[in-house]
Amino acid sequence: MMMSRSYVYIAIVLSVLSTSCCDEENFASAPDFNATSQVGEETGSFLNSTRPSSCSGNCSVATANRSFVGGRINAIVHEDLQKVQTTPFPLDKYISDDKYLLLYVGITICLGVWSAVANSLPLAAIIKHEQLHTPVYILMANLAAGDVLTGIVFTVGCSLQLYTVLTKTLPSNVMLNLRLSSLLLSGMSSAYSLVALTAERYWFIVRGMSYVNNVTNDKCKVVIVVVWVWSLLMAILPHFDSQCAGRFDGECVPLGAGLSRNYVIAVLVFVFIPMAAIFLFNLLIFWCLWKHVNAIAAQEAAVGAQPSVNRKSAITIVIITIVFLVGWMPFFVKVAEMSTDMVSVFKMMIFIILNSAINPVIYGFRLKEIRRGVARLLGSAQQRR
Repeated sequence: MMMSRSYVYIAIVLSVLSTSCCDEENFASAPDFNATSQVGEETGSFLNSTRPSSCSGNCSVATANRSFVGGRINAIVHEDLQKVQTTPFPLDKYISDDKYLLLYVGITICLGVWSAVANSLPLAAIIKHEQLHTPVYILMANLAAGDVLTGIVFTVGCSLQLYTVLTKTLPSNVMLNLRLSSLLLSGMSSAYSLVALTAERYWFIVRGMSYVNNVTNDKCKVVIVVVWVWSLLMAILPHFDSQCAGRFDGECVPLGAGLSRNYVIAVLVFVFIPMAAIFLFNLLIFWCLWKHVNAIAAQEAAVGAQPSVNRKSAITIVIITIVFLVGWMPFFVKVAEMSTDMVSVFKMMIFIILNSAINPVIYGFRLKEIRRGVARLLGSAQQRR
């Protein structure tokens, strides 16, 4: 399109230059400006003798050039208009003919609402009840906060996506980047929160004797602040990517307003590092639980923990880890493939919201303290009414 416009500009300039010579000759030879009728033959001869001899000869050439240039301009404009008319509406690149697509969107919105509400209950219970103010539950509350954010992000994001599909109106680049940043923030915070939680359980299982002195509530709160600040820094990366002309740039991945491949690689690196750490910590926890059952019981007695409670919490965290990896890995693997198929990428996101929706169910079935805390929270709410 830019090259065609350049041809048009050059053609217009040539046409103007070629016509100026002939217009000047016509101007001088017009009856109203005939010098012989005003001041005599000599003056008229002088004026006629000063006309450039090449102008009259070039007029026929200029006329031919104008015809050629006019035909060329018409051909270029017609060709560009044909390209514009045949270019599909951009939404066609990520709107599928799948009749179940709206069903996927509806299910995702429902799971998002459930995730936000259900995860807020254990979060509120841990915050309110002091007996749950221990390192493991503080870090678990942080993970629940990440799931609450994920639920809100998916509810709002899918609602906007549904509006986009129904009205066929593209959101602004700022809105697209905000949606991508919110998704990255929820993913990063969940990943690094789970790293902190599995590291806490690993410290208890492997170094139980030094656990009380080294793992404190204050240190866990500092870790939580670091996790969210770091996750926020990673989430705003798309706003600094200026290498893409737009979401549908062929050299970019259509995430947000368009994300260059270098930025995609940077995001994936900082996602797979915590995933590898989570896998390593859980592998070590399983190994210690398998090999040192008696030693674990002695450590529990030393720190005053109830028998089997911390082992159960460790196994619960392993289950949460498996669900997390199953939920987030398909999406990030699809992104790692640099896929431009937005429909398939969107379908992978349903596993993410399933992960956040299942976590509160795991808390309720596996951890009696969480169940009791939520029950007391709901009971006190009913009493206030």
